[in-house]
Amino acid sequence: MRLVDFSSEIHPGMPKPPSAPEVTMRYTISQSEDAEARKGFSNKLEEYTMTTHVATHFDAPSHFTTKGKNIDQFALDRFFMVPSLMLNVKKGEYGEISVKDLEEAQKEAGEIKKGDLVYLNTGFFRFYGEETYLKTPYLTEEAARYLANAGVSIVAIDCFTVDDVRKKEKPAHVVLLKEYGIPIIECALHLDDAPKPRFSSVCFPLKIRDGSGAFTRLVGVFGEGDVE
Repeated sequence: MRLVDFSSEIHPGMPKPPSAPEVTMRYTISQSEDAEARKGFSNKLEEYTMTTHVATHFDAPSHFTTKGKNIDQFALDRFFMVPSLMLNVKKGEYGEISVKDLEEAQKEAGEIKKGDLVYLNTGFFRFYGEETYLKTPYLTEEAARYLANAGVSIVAIDCFTVDDVRKKEKPAHVVLLKEYGIPIIECALHLDDAPKPRFSSVCFPLKIRDGSGAFTRLVGVFGEGDVE
């Protein structure tokens, strides 16, 4: 069995969308060699200040509607060994992911099946941490509805958002989260490391009470346990 980590690190000053505050960290308890010499050990304890919508994270339906589920209301089996499909939809700055793009990607990867976690590999993850990453590709409303109608369980993308950052309207979020209640994973990284397009995923979100989002350790499982 091979595990592939599609997650980002969490650290102070990490990449964030313009709408989010800076990620900060301080040590509430700091280590020192002198303390360890005196006591035989030395503690450290970190305190982070950050939103739940940075790093590799889930958007829960409640992120876009008062009637949507919070992240802690989903059953655990939604996130364990999820049948997954990697769709290569390579795009440049502000690239539009259309229904045609999804159909073409399936010719290479195989067809979307009901219950799939569908990864949208735009290749833009390679700009994570750079200014270019703010010029993210996006999913059209029609493409979001195509995925929803296909019965996907989760949509993951290697960008800050599934929508066009230049516009106030957020149709892909509205379709997936509000209309269909489908969670979204944003800031998935290293998607080219997947050795094949169909596999399983483990992506438990942190159990944040009433959370509109939560960090996740997104991991692809290849080999034993593959879903064919």
